Amino acid sequence: MSPDEIRHFLITLDPEMDETRVEEFGTDYSAALAAYAEAERANGINPKLNTVLISADSLATIKRTHSSYFRKRDVSFKELLEH
Repeated sequence: MSPDEIRHFLITLDPEMDETRVEEFGTDYSAALAAYAEAERANGINPKLNTVLISADSLATIKRTHSSYFRKRDVSFKELLEH
């Protein structure tokens, strides 16, 4: 996979709400990085939010490699791996 094929995702986990928000930036790393910096500033109000910028070939890959961001209380780890 070439660097031009890597997609960037801004992921915010709110553990209290058991909610994950995902924003995709395609291959535009500069836009993703700017959005990450803004999210970190905005999330300073709520330190319980966890925001990360992750790059991979697809969201499906990220859901497998970073499953803790997508785990719902009613979904098991095994179920996440099956997708």
